[in-house]
Parts: sequence; structure tokens; C-alpha cells
Amino acid sequence: MPLNSIHPQSELLFRQQILKVNFLSSSANMRVAIAVLCLMWLCSCESRTLGRCDVVRIFKQQGLDGFEGFSLGNYVCTAYWESRFKTHRVRSADTGKDYGIFQINSFKWCDDGTPGGKNKCNVLCSDLLKDDLKASVECAKLIVKSDGLKSWDTWDSYCNGRKMTRWLKGCDTH
Repeated sequence: MPLNSIHPQSELLFRQQILKVNFLSSSANMRVAIAVLCLMWLCSCESRTLGRCDVVRIFKQQGLDGFEGFSLGNYVCTAYWESRFKTHRVRSADTGKDYGIFQINSFKWCDDGTPGGKNKCNVLCSDLLKDDLKASVECAKLIVKSDGLKSWDTWDSYCNGRKMTRWLKGCDTH
């Protein structure tokens, strides 16, 4: 039935109902859009990527330069290839999960409840996700003392035998 054949008051009520529906649906869409944006923001906050020079500075302060005979560049290179300097990175592995900037495995080195886990670093895996990197560096030191940097496949593939000064270039290392 065309609107012009409806009583004027009915037509007014009809138009008001349409406006309410349009308003409610646009309000709902707006709420959904805001919720999605908030979730995206939370996800981006959760995953922090450090700059290369920040990693150099932190690793140097925490005693990795020359640790067990490996130059600072070796550790920076390994961290880059393991996590791209993402402090909160967690990946599934064949056994357990890999955590933090060095992607330290939960089966052998940290505790996340993995059945049969050894926790040789005596640390919660969640501590390896902290931005100060203290737990990650301390655990990495234990791993290097035990197995050397060869413990990381990425070190052997991308860092071992290569020029490491490029990882420090442009960073104040004094």
C-alpha cells in the first residue's frame, strides 16, 4: 500500500518506526566498530617490538657482550631471527611452546605446565615475555653455558660465521 494512501498520523508513526530501526541499527554498528577497534588496540599493546638499538643496550647492560666468548652481535642476531625482537611472542613447538625474544622452549627451560617439562632455568615461561628481558637473558645465559648458541637453529643458519658488527651499527654501545 503506498504511503500517500495511509492516514497522515499512521504515516507519521510508520516513518518514526523506520527512523528508530535505522538509528538502532546504526548505533549497533557503531558499538561493534568501537569494540573491534578496542580489541585491535589491546592486541597491539600486548605485543611489543623493541628497536634493534634498544635490544643492543639491554643485552649489553645485562652482560651478554662477550658472554661465553660470543660477541654482543651474536645475541642480537639470534634474538632478531627468533622473534623479530617481539618480547611477547609465543609459538607452538614440537614439544611445548617457545617464549619471548629468544623463543625459549617450555619443555626444557621454563614452566608453563607442559607435561614432563624440566624448567632448567627455574622460571615461569610468562616471565620470559616481560619487556625488561631480565628473565630471558638469564635463561639464555644458562642455555649458552649448557649448549652454546648452537642451541638455536637460527643462530647456526643466520648468524654463525657472519659479520656481527652490522647488528650493532648506529647503536651507542659505550
